[in-house]
Amino acid sequence: MLIHLKSKLIDQVEYDVPSSRMRLFMANGEMREFCDVPAYVIEDLRRTSSPGNYYMKLIRNRYRTPGADA
Repeated sequence: MLIHLKSKLIDQVEYDVPSSRMRLFMANGEMREFCDVPAYVIEDLRRTSSPGNYYMKLIRNRYRTPGADA
């Protein structure tokens, strides 16, 4: 599932349901990936008025990244 966002920080989010893996494609060209992300987080990110703030407060330091210690 690929969702385009209206955000200065994030262009789009890709979510793989079976693996619960989320990829964020940032406006600066970077890609950030997170593991074990519940589906409701993707829906909240899509619906919020500020995806960038949602990411900074509720995603960035909460979910592990691939290769990080569990």
